[in-house]
Amino acid sequence: MHFSDETLKLLDQANAIYPGSIVLHGSGEASGMINHDQITSDVLGSRMALQVTDVTAPDFTATHELLHMLLALNGFPQVFFQLKAPNDDDLTEQMMVMASYLYRPALHAIIYQEQFKHGMIDNDVVAAYVAGINHELTPESNEADNAQAALRIMLLLDAQVFFNAIDAKLGDAAVAELQKLYPVAWKSAKIIFEAMKVDTIKDSLSLHRAVIAAFDNFDAQMAELNLPLLHAKEFATLTPVLSERQLRLSVNQVFTIKHVDWLDETTMQPAYVGLSKQDEQNSFVLPAPEDESERAKFFKELYQLSVSELFDQIKQPYTLRD
Repeated sequence: MHFSDETLKLLDQANAIYPGSIVLHGSGEASGMINHDQITSDVLGSRMALQVTDVTAPDFTATHELLHMLLALNGFPQVFFQLKAPNDDDLTEQMMVMASYLYRPALHAIIYQEQFKHGMIDNDVVAAYVAGINHELTPESNEADNAQAALRIMLLLDAQVFFNAIDAKLGDAAVAELQKLYPVAWKSAKIIFEAMKVDTIKDSLSLHRAVIAAFDNFDAQMAELNLPLLHAKEFATLTPVLSERQLRLSVNQVFTIKHVDWLDETTMQPAYVGLSKQDEQNSFVLPAPEDESERAKFFKELYQLSVSELFDQIKQPYTLRD
């Protein structure tokens, strides 16, 4: 498979900061659709192999993955899953997938802009992107139609970020098609999109705020439809973005430690999460002592630590505010 010079330049940029080497390959047939499962990654030692598995839009697919990697390597907030539902692996997996779907559009606000700027999004890519959405969804009907409501909203939220990043003339017909097929979900996704303030996403802090807005407003839309809430702010750990001053403050000045109805996936013990006092987002998960009699002392000592000391102890990644 042949990749464009722009794609290879981006590969060089990623290799310049990746702690190892990245190689890019491609093979497969053209499905005529774009989705985010058309590239695989395998790590062997310090070497990462990226394999594009669909030749519909290989440069779009490859640069999309490379830009995700570059944002992660440059400290943009990531989403982690350290909790699980007791005795329900299927529910845990479903929540992880949904929270990931809601996290990605904030990153894509940067990624799609970069891809459009470097000529990776044209009429063919737009058509394949829409084909990918329509392959996943069934059109809305006039009857009670909630079976795909959450999935429609999540995919159309990403679509609105996509079309916001490109030339309006390139996307007008596709937007009209999606609005006609999924009018209710498009309206719900629009509310989330506007709350995210997508055009302000430029750095780690603005991206962090946009992800939280997506989590909050998705649950608001689920409530409107009388559907179960995701509670992604509690379930999903989002890399905290902190100032130097916040790192020096004591834990109890910045976070609230809360016992939640989930298990710590590592210890399989009752979980405690650190919720930011600013936005109530899960910022870390604590491995509390298994012996309940020791927990009061544990938390008393923990609250006296500085945020920096705690994060060093639990090896918690964080991003420093610009």
